Amino acid sequence: MTHSPPASPPPAHALRDAGGPQDAPADHATPPHRLHTSSPAYRPAGLLPVPASSFTSAITRMLLASDGSTTLLLEALTGGPVSVHLQSLTDQPAAGMPADVRALLQLTSDATVTIRRSLLHDHHDTPLSRNEVITPPSTPLIQRIATDPGHPLGLNLIAHDIDHSRHLRCTGLARWSANQRETASKAYLIRAAAIPLMLVWETFNPAVVPRGHHGPASHPATRFAS
Repeated sequence: MTHSPPASPPPAHALRDAGGPQDAPADHATPPHRLHTSSPAYRPAGLLPVPASSFTSAITRMLLASDGSTTLLLEALTGGPVSVHLQSLTDQPAAGMPADVRALLQLTSDATVTIRRSLLHDHHDTPLSRNEVITPPSTPLIQRIATDPGHPLGLNLIAHDIDHSRHLRCTGLARWSANQRETASKAYLIRAAAIPLMLVWETFNPAVVPRGHHGPASHPATRFAS
């Protein structure tokens, strides 16, 4: 199913006011769409693993190694605001997702995830990054943020005062387009405490973020999304 983008941005209140994960006591029952699992080894399909430290540009190393907002870093890099261009927003049964994605997002096979694909552009309308985000069933506020066509996800989480953290899963090289060589890319999990909120894969425009690195890349491994 394809979503119709909402007509207006979500209301500015925190996840805790919407009954979010940080309100749940330690012994709160596990929601039916989630399973408690350890975090598996994971990297997106098409991402060739390369350590962030192997890239020759300090800009690239900073973007790949950071556990903060990529949008804020891109705004600092480009000297102006960053906007989002939504490309697609679809629902997909969790049963059709790879096992490592289901494990990271703590999904049962009867759940449905939202897959968001977008581009971030600078204030000159230059594309900066291509992004794919998988969101599991969550609170209404998180679902509104995940489907908001007008705001980058990271800035939306910050604007709504949602306590969250990013956990890097893989850095390396992925294709920016079919006609170009691989460029810098990273994948990470966004969590609120122990609750997974989103699985993010970012690939950076090589015209903006240098792709040079030392040494060969490894071979790609597990799949991120179809």
